[in-house]
Amino acid sequence: MLQLWRVTKAGSQNFMRNLWLSTAATIVMTITLSLIVISFISSSALTSTIKGVTDKIDVSIFLQSDITQAQVESFAASLQADPNVDSVVFKSKAAALADYRRQHAGDQKLLSAVSDADNPLPPSLQVKAKDPRHLDSIISVVNQPDNKALLDPTAPPSYTGDRKKTVDRIVSFSNFFKTTGVVVSIVFVIISILIIFNTIRMAIFTRRDEIEIMKLVGATKWFIRGPFLFEAALYGIIAALIAAGLSFTLLLWGGPKLSSYLDVRSTIQLFETFPLAIIFGEMLIGILIGFISSLLAMSRYLKL
Repeated sequence: MLQLWRVTKAGSQNFMRNLWLSTAATIVMTITLSLIVISFISSSALTSTIKGVTDKIDVSIFLQSDITQAQVESFAASLQADPNVDSVVFKSKAAALADYRRQHAGDQKLLSAVSDADNPLPPSLQVKAKDPRHLDSIISVVNQPDNKALLDPTAPPSYTGDRKKTVDRIVSFSNFFKTTGVVVSIVFVIISILIIFNTIRMAIFTRRDEIEIMKLVGATKWFIRGPFLFEAALYGIIAALIAAGLSFTLLLWGGPKLSSYLDVRSTIQLFETFPLAIIFGEMLIGILIGFISSLLAMSRYLKL
């Protein structure tokens, strides 16, 4: 315990001796950890948002009005055999008319344009894909000669054109944002390592006479290295606490305001349920970055 106290005391003194460098290292570490957390929050929110959008998307395959039940079952079976198909539901002409009336309940002009006796709406198969971004296999099933002959020639399958382009743009933006977040986080991790590396190097030079005396009286290598490791860990701990405070404030205060654009409910729930685990996770990342920087500096400048 006495040795641990001495290591802790010496590491704290190193932190205070190079206060400007220590402050700079802590600030950069705080930015790094904040970016990592923000990248995680953004990735989680974008993933939830895209899932919410794609879960509402299905492919409507419009069929000829005189299609038989046996033909419908055969067509549905061929679609269900595709591994990307989650479900296939048949919608009759009567069900399509009921949906039309429900959607346009307030527009008498549109409602008067259709009737039970003169129903122009075709029956359809509603296909829910496991991944709506990859519909090539489903489209190939639809375009099989036996199935294509059953399609309504006046109504092409839905989820084409603008709808598909919109979802593809959302997915593309999400992937770009996630990649950018990872790249920026890595860049700041490298910057943090370099700054802490130089801070520990300065601490080694400042204590070089003291280190020589410790070596002469038989101090162990790890007792000499301990204060530098503690100093580097201190950067990570302080930065993690600040970054955690900033990220929690940003998410809990700004999250509800972003709810109309992004689905942040699951992310907010995660932070509210496991706040200590998230804080300790940030501390571990900060300590790990500090340890790596310190070990690199000691391997080059601390000759024991």
